[in-house]
Amino acid sequence: RQITLPFVDRIFPDSRAGTDHLERCHPEFSSRMDMSLLGVVDLGFLNRASSDGVFRLISCSMIRPEKRVELILDSVMRVSKLRPDKKFEWTHIGNGPSREELQMRADREYHPNAKAYFPGYSDHETLMRLYREKSFDLFVNLSETEGTPVSIMEAISCGVPVLATAVGGNREIVSAQNGFWVEKNTSVDEIASVILSAIDTPDVMEAKRSGSRRVWETQYNAHRNFSEFARMLKQIRLGS
Repeated sequence: RQITLPFVDRIFPDSRAGTDHLERCHPEFSSRMDMSLLGVVDLGFLNRASSDGVFRLISCSMIRPEKRVELILDSVMRVSKLRPDKKFEWTHIGNGPSREELQMRADREYHPNAKAYFPGYSDHETLMRLYREKSFDLFVNLSETEGTPVSIMEAISCGVPVLATAVGGNREIVSAQNGFWVEKNTSVDEIASVILSAIDTPDVMEAKRSGSRRVWETQYNAHRNFSEFARMLKQIRLGS
């Protein structure tokens, strides 16, 4: 970076965390940095909370060690054991070498009141159809490191509350307004406690659903963000 940055006209980190990191490591180039948030488009619908007594969770990522999908599996198992009178469904969208192993483990170890689904990779159109047609009560991201996940942007654009680790851009896209934080070194018990809190406070969760949509509208609306990005590129082109 020390070699390449002198030849760059402008640097556009997509989060405050990324901007702060670059300014801290390369302060001599701070005048060239402009945070430019990513975004997703408005598909014109809102996801609905479950109304049939099942608490539904969704996650979306490649299945790699740093994504800690297994931690989600263990947390859903724990909360279903703590609340045997409640039904749980967890869907993980994404592929990886351990996908079938995780599915078999959930089938083997989950309590009768919990189910897990690992359908694999989904393209954007199919994923948005899932959000449109099926209810989800909580989006979960327990990665040990993150940028600003597009998967969370997609979830909040549909009004789904989020549970995420407080790493990278997650700190900016998730707040008390639209979800819950847990620390990077969180435990299964702590995650289960947060999920139980979500189950036991439907009024709070309804407010967080509205909050998710507001966060998308004010910060991650693709139409607004990409138009502003184009404006900044034009200024560079004109030399202003």
